[in-house]
Amino acid sequence: MKDTVHKRHKKFFATDPTAYYFSPATLQILGEGSHTLKGKVLTLALNKGLYAGVHTRDDHTLSIMLDFHDEPKQLTIDLSNLTPGADTIYERLANAIIKKLQYEGYRVQKGLNISITGSKSLPNNLGFHATFEMLLLFIFNHQNGFELSKEKQVRYAFLAERSLGELHSNIAQHHTCMYASKNHINYLDTKTLEHKALPYNHTENPAIMVFLNRPKFILNVDIADRLKAIEKGTEIIKDYRAINALSELGFDEFNKMKTHVKNPTQRQYLEHVMFEQERIEQAVEYLENKDMIMFADTLEQSQNSLKHLYEISNQYYEDILSQMYRYGTIGARICNIGYEQIIVAFFEKGEGPDSFAEFKESFYKQYKKDLDIQPVKTDHGLSVLE
Repeated sequence: MKDTVHKRHKKFFATDPTAYYFSPATLQILGEGSHTLKGKVLTLALNKGLYAGVHTRDDHTLSIMLDFHDEPKQLTIDLSNLTPGADTIYERLANAIIKKLQYEGYRVQKGLNISITGSKSLPNNLGFHATFEMLLLFIFNHQNGFELSKEKQVRYAFLAERSLGELHSNIAQHHTCMYASKNHINYLDTKTLEHKALPYNHTENPAIMVFLNRPKFILNVDIADRLKAIEKGTEIIKDYRAINALSELGFDEFNKMKTHVKNPTQRQYLEHVMFEQERIEQAVEYLENKDMIMFADTLEQSQNSLKHLYEISNQYYEDILSQMYRYGTIGARICNIGYEQIIVAFFEKGEGPDSFAEFKESFYKQYKKDLDIQPVKTDHGLSVLE
């Protein structure tokens, strides 16, 4: 991939890059909405993501070439005169990161040519927002000699995005970009940022991602509305119990407090996220003991909760899940990668299917949609490519 980055950078800027960087795409396995409650999350970093080539300029301009959608797009940012308006979300994110750094006393002043290339085997509409933010902040940190700690980089990227009020990335995504380890699943407590790497070897227990080509009725706004419902329900409970986060409640106390939440939808969503905390604690124990059968069982439990409490499933998804079990999965669940809905299915060693051609063909006949199916392969977090 480094050779590809080199060629594209030289094509765009007629200059060889002098540094190369990588930021992984992240996969959240358990814990949707948990960060809203300052709860726990399980994630991993994929061996695919965003790659950057960088070369310094003689002026105070950032020229950023985005080459991970259908058509390359160039962003030009004058570091001496940041403009409040911007055409694309990526330009607004770049400006927000620069402003956050300035607010914290770190001035981005070195002009740079930056080419950013995505793993083409991932869908074009993949939500690379957290991956992009962490990559850009990582580059600024290295090129300007800030020596920011890993924790500060995670917090600054997350807060920069939140300042825009447009996206809903989970701080776990930023954290995973920074701290992930190959052959591990990452545990994170989003309240304390306590984290640890849990053993998972994709060759011993292979997993696949089935990209769902999300139906039009599953929109980003639906995800945002669910998070808002959780936040509103949490505020109601806070009126009766002095807590900073819902995750501070035990289950017995939560079951008493939830009676104050009269809106049934808000109550269901809160129940899903609270029960998810218990499932995550169980999943951590199973992963530490390398018990993938019981770990996969927590995925099934979570999927049932997604369907009945969180209202995120539908017949389209259920049909694919049924197909996965016919192919011998030990556990499958709707997950999300960026803003892309996918199903992740785990198999025992040697039990995964050699080909999904028949499955894809039968599904296409029914829904007229092509499914992209890819193996899950883990990787490390942010890195400077040598």
